[in-house]
Amino acid sequence: MAKNKPKFAVLATVSPVDTARMGMLLDYASVASAVGYDALVFLALDSVLLVKKQVFEKLDNSIKEKFKNATELGVKFVACSSAVQGFSVREFINDKVEIWGAASFFEYASNSKLTLSI
Repeated sequence: MAKNKPKFAVLATVSPVDTARMGMLLDYASVASAVGYDALVFLALDSVLLVKKQVFEKLDNSIKEKFKNATELGVKFVACSSAVQGFSVREFINDKVEIWGAASFFEYASNSKLTLSI
């Protein structure tokens, strides 16, 4: 992520099967990235299932497309280490998903111009 761009952080806890809320989250992150923000989505609790390979393959096509669009626009997706462990995520949908602890997310968010929780 570029240091000269403003940061946008999302703390996501919504389940990826909640198509309306997950779609909104992905749209906001995509728009933020498209207008020049370094956008980061921290996947905590149920939202970590978005990047769990076995779950992602079964999601609504609209969510898969919105996720693909977001990643193409440069949105960074980070999985919460506790959620990864709690939901037994052993394989991510791609190798770009990082794992962070909550403290790392709070550090990022504390330097963000905008922070959203969904």
